[in-house]
Amino acid sequence: MFIESGPVVQVRDSYGRVNVNADTDGKISYEGPVTVLINRYSASASEIFAAALQDYGRAIVLGENSFGKGTVQQHRSLNHIYDLFDKELGYVQYTIQKFYRIDGGSTQHKGVVPDIAYPTAVNPEETGESVEDNALPWDSIDKAKYEVLGDPSDLVQLLTKQHLERIAKDQEFGFIQEDIEEYNANKDKNTLSLNEKIRKKEADEADSKRLARVNQRQKTLGEKAFETLDDIPKDYEAPDAYLDESVAIMVDILNK
Repeated sequence: MFIESGPVVQVRDSYGRVNVNADTDGKISYEGPVTVLINRYSASASEIFAAALQDYGRAIVLGENSFGKGTVQQHRSLNHIYDLFDKELGYVQYTIQKFYRIDGGSTQHKGVVPDIAYPTAVNPEETGESVEDNALPWDSIDKAKYEVLGDPSDLVQLLTKQHLERIAKDQEFGFIQEDIEEYNANKDKNTLSLNEKIRKKEADEADSKRLARVNQRQKTLGEKAFETLDDIPKDYEAPDAYLDESVAIMVDILNK
């Protein structure tokens, strides 16, 4: 959809054989600017997509470092081997191949690093494929033959500056920063009080914090504040700060 033709992803098997999967139709559906929003839980196919557009210089990747799952699995039924039983024994999952970007690097372990990173409490070293006990390591193969379509590095630098200036004044990113600080302060605590009064106090504080944030949004919109959480409509949805910021970055691109 976003390139006319060329390699998209490379796959290597356990024998070292490399297969290059490519777009060969010579057609393109959309030639305009593209941004790709990912988070730490963007894995496998979504990483292949983001990596390919990033390697071509065709898109600017936003968000968090992706999951880092660059492996291909195959499911084999145990019934093919043990077919004497009435009930299925289940399946065994084998890792049979690895994905590689067209620039030769694997998406395994490292994932896709965004061009513009968003504030997050998610530490790549604490979650993702890399924390699995038997995860395959990162490695690389030869680069595929492709032509880079653009170099967005100067644009990324300018967009990053505008992004940082915008979120420094943004109410929702202020809330996110508060949550990050609270998470970092409490993430290593491994005790939980069983005292009813303490637990109720903590629950009340959480409710008060939520109500205060909702009413802060109401004030910003010039709307009436809610007296209690019960007054908030059931279909109320908090703004999606990451999605809204991604739209703002795209508007910045279009205004260039």
